[in-house]
Amino acid sequence: MPHYAGQAIAGSSEKEDFYRSFKLLCEHYNVNPVDTTGFAYPYGREVALYETGRLLNQTYPQHIGLELVEHNGSFVVEATETCYTGNTLFYIPVLPLHYMMQYKKHCKGAQLLLCVFSYLFHTVHIPYYTEDSFLYWQYEMVSEWVTNDPDDWEQKDYYDYVSQLRAAQHYGETMLRRIWNTVHFDHFGEWLDRFTPCDDLDRQCQSIAQKFYSLWQDYPETSIYKHADTSCLPDFENDDYDDYECITMEKYIGFVACNDGWLYENVQQSVNANFNESVSKQEPVLKRFFDGQPQDNDTLDFECRLFPLLNELCYLLNNYDYDTKRTTLPA
Repeated sequence: MPHYAGQAIAGSSEKEDFYRSFKLLCEHYNVNPVDTTGFAYPYGREVALYETGRLLNQTYPQHIGLELVEHNGSFVVEATETCYTGNTLFYIPVLPLHYMMQYKKHCKGAQLLLCVFSYLFHTVHIPYYTEDSFLYWQYEMVSEWVTNDPDDWEQKDYYDYVSQLRAAQHYGETMLRRIWNTVHFDHFGEWLDRFTPCDDLDRQCQSIAQKFYSLWQDYPETSIYKHADTSCLPDFENDDYDDYECITMEKYIGFVACNDGWLYENVQQSVNANFNESVSKQEPVLKRFFDGQPQDNDTLDFECRLFPLLNELCYLLNNYDYDTKRTTLPA
């Protein structure tokens, strides 16, 4: 709770503007903070913002920051909603699903996850590591590092690394062709309704697929970039523009080959080296000004549901218990 440390210094006009705007904010978010109109100003303002911020962040999944700003000649409360993603890399592994599809017992459950992949690729616009993307260049750098100087490696290591690279490329392209095929996208709901799980893995696949399907039905055309914050981006017209300045969303969200093994460890090291040079991170942000104009119905509900689901999907795939040795390609 803010402490009162001085006499009121702001004019009555600012105080009136603040409480007028503040009332609109409370009505919009349906919160009832303590009444501070009888407190000295600006102490009452600070208590109101602090207490309301606490209530909002207990109620809503997104972080909501509050600030008094000048807007069109008067003082209004600005609410900045942010879907924090932390330090998580939302990298969805595709090779575990490829292996799952080879196992007859789980091919139907794998088919549901392929529907999820197709939705994430076509509608949510999550980038794929074999296409032109940030992750593509991370894999490309590791590949060049290995193949340009074969004599720098122990022969056994060299063949193992090249085998992993070729498997990632070959099976990654195979999975991309499956994801591109809109039959999985078009029949998502039908296959989900007809699916009967036969074991715990199938039930997990069904549960995750159902959650993604519900998200798609609620937000049929929404992508990860709808609310991507643009204020953190560098000035692209500036001659000193540096792509490393901001960790944009396509850098920490994407499809990868897998999330373990030598290849991924080196891709991750390359990604982290890139991120260490950055000064900002792009996340979903929504700003509201409570100036008396009607508020739209836009929210961050999509993003606040999507990111936990991506974590759940990655956890399932990363912990899939392979019954046979993973497929490799000879160097």
